[in-house]
Amino acid sequence: MTLARPVGIVPTRPTALRLELGRGSVFAAVGILAALNAEAGQILSTLTFQSPVEAVTGLAGISAVIWVAMVAAWKIGSEEPRRLRGRDTVVISIVVALAFLPVSFAAQAGLLLCGLYLFATSPRRAPARRTALVLLALTGPLIWGRILLNLFAGPILSLDAHIVGAVIGTHVDGNIFLAPSGRGRFVIGDLCSSVHNMSLAIVLWTTAAMLFKIRIDSRYVAVGVAMAGFMFALNIVRLAAIGLFPEDFAYLHFGTGAALFGWAGLIGAALLAGWGVANAAARQR
Repeated sequence: MTLARPVGIVPTRPTALRLELGRGSVFAAVGILAALNAEAGQILSTLTFQSPVEAVTGLAGISAVIWVAMVAAWKIGSEEPRRLRGRDTVVISIVVALAFLPVSFAAQAGLLLCGLYLFATSPRRAPARRTALVLLALTGPLIWGRILLNLFAGPILSLDAHIVGAVIGTHVDGNIFLAPSGRGRFVIGDLCSSVHNMSLAIVLWTTAAMLFKIRIDSRYVAVGVAMAGFMFALNIVRLAAIGLFPEDFAYLHFGTGAALFGWAGLIGAALLAGWGVANAAARQR
């Protein structure tokens, strides 16, 4: 007779902590990496020439819409249960390599490759397919908008300047408008163009639809047009304010004022997107 009893089970071999990410999460991560490296020049410039407070409030010179889209891509990708396949690792390696090449167009190409491959290899209703669409939407301001401006910069920027000139009642020459007070001449550059701001509206519109699993129909397309129009109008207001208050140029162009306009654009467009999503969800039940 014995009073001894077992106190536990000794494992036959040590256990290992296993962390497995779905392919949506992994592709979202490398896509975000490529997007950030495509904006590396802007980020470094902001950190170099602005105070830490201005850099933070200005979101390192990157639109709040792009930050929101990147977070949403990760959120949607984390819903993907499927694991990586053998050929996925090859594409991921290529995207990471392109992201770290010291030229911006390489990271842009990596983002495009990441989005296209994930879209082509994911089932229609899978979270990974929705993640791919958000990544592809990011190529709008990071790739296609820039290409469009390079090809048609003259007429596009001139149109912006003429609209601003009409609003504040001043002379315009090409993409240059004068302050009504005569105390300044302002050149509208690529990043101040309406094309850039409207492409951000498309990013937010796509992100909202993918995040809340909305089917794209004619009414939701109309919401996207309204969002693009709002971003266009807000950009004209900011440029007009620069012309009317030239002494506040730094504040409105890249300082706290510019950040406030950025947040106003995000909030206004987000409200429109939220309204569109709520209505789409109600009619698509």
